[in-house]
Amino acid sequence: MAAASGHNARLLALALALLLAALHLHGVVCDPSHTHFAMVSRNAPSWRPDRGGQGKPAPSPEDFLNENLQALYPVIQAFKATITSDPRGVTASWVGPNLCDSYFGGDMYKGFYCEHPPAPPGATTPKDNTTLTIASIDFNGYGLGAPSLSGFVDAFPDLALFHANSNNFSGEVPDLTGLPYFYELDLSNNNFSGAFPATVVPLGRLLFLDLRFNRFVGTVPPPVFDLTVVALFLNNNGFYGNIPDNFGSTTAEYLVVANNQFTGPIPRSIYNTSANLSEVLFLNNHLSGCLPYEIGLVEGLTVFDAGGNDITGPIPLSLGCLGLVEELNLAGNQLYGHIPDVLCALAKTGKLQNLSLSDNYFHSVGRRHCLELVRSKVLDVRLNCIPNFPHQRPALECARFYADPPQHCPFVPHIPCDLPGFRPPAAALPSAVAAEEGGGGGGGGN
Repeated sequence: MAAASGHNARLLALALALLLAALHLHGVVCDPSHTHFAMVSRNAPSWRPDRGGQGKPAPSPEDFLNENLQALYPVIQAFKATITSDPRGVTASWVGPNLCDSYFGGDMYKGFYCEHPPAPPGATTPKDNTTLTIASIDFNGYGLGAPSLSGFVDAFPDLALFHANSNNFSGEVPDLTGLPYFYELDLSNNNFSGAFPATVVPLGRLLFLDLRFNRFVGTVPPPVFDLTVVALFLNNNGFYGNIPDNFGSTTAEYLVVANNQFTGPIPRSIYNTSANLSEVLFLNNHLSGCLPYEIGLVEGLTVFDAGGNDITGPIPLSLGCLGLVEELNLAGNQLYGHIPDVLCALAKTGKLQNLSLSDNYFHSVGRRHCLELVRSKVLDVRLNCIPNFPHQRPALECARFYADPPQHCPFVPHIPCDLPGFRPPAAALPSAVAAEEGGGGGGGGN
């Protein structure tokens, strides 16, 4: 479907936007007392040791800026020896004692970035060469291959973030619980496989977790949704089973579980995310059950995408309370009944720009606002059961569906917000909404 392919591209764009807007990868560390990023000035050292190179003797202890960097040198060299592919020749720069070369504007040790670690509470740390340490590693797009990251990433005691998008890493995800400043992990687009990495669950300081485009399988442990993350990307793996009931415990603003094999309903606990959730993508799974009324309680939603599933039932009127939503995709499900004007009105009273309800079994649309959205192509209702509309399902197919729908879902007429001009119907039936708005009912045609 066009909607699904468009949102696949959006997954990549969303992750990139987060990285560019929120992450300063060059020379930053997390201030653990305030959980913000602290920039510091870069003053070149009074001396700089000669760069070591291939064929030259190993650096002497006095060549390093401090003992911490001296201790990290063999860690990097040992990992370098395990690299199986390096199409951009990045590891050729991993020579000599200048592990913090990028801090001073140099080009040695590409992918490694240094900073001064935060001082313990009540203490001060001198910001000179004696305290510089490797605080972040950014291998995004390098195409490096290695059989394991264990013994490497977990060996940097002051590491705050590790980004390795688009490489060929595999093996087990290292245990990073011993890194007190660590808060960002991006392992997207690699070759990791097996069950959800248990080593991620205890990372209490984690703010950003990106595991998309790997080959992880199995269920997602409920504690994942207790992580205090801002962004959680689990899409394009092989995760299956129900989404845990504590889904609503997440602190994420951006949450993507698309393109997996999840089954069962969207957890009704989603209403607990009202204070934080902005964009959530459930598309292209095998989710089923009734469309939860509680979605309409997540007032901060700007993007909601549950297209390409098996969700059924009528559209809850509560969705008319999503005043900030810009994109709402429910295409490719088994939804039925009436498309209410209270939802379509969001294009005027809210920020709605795209409403995709195609490839379902709706039998009527609101006459006041929805018809206008169909004409302006904001609302897509192709492949439904709406009489006298073009590009609908055959009437016989619609009749068979309504004779035996996949699940009988209750229609909740309550609107949990003040919407001037809208009053819920007295009868708790979708047909009552259609009658009140002058909408039609019954089967469709070609």
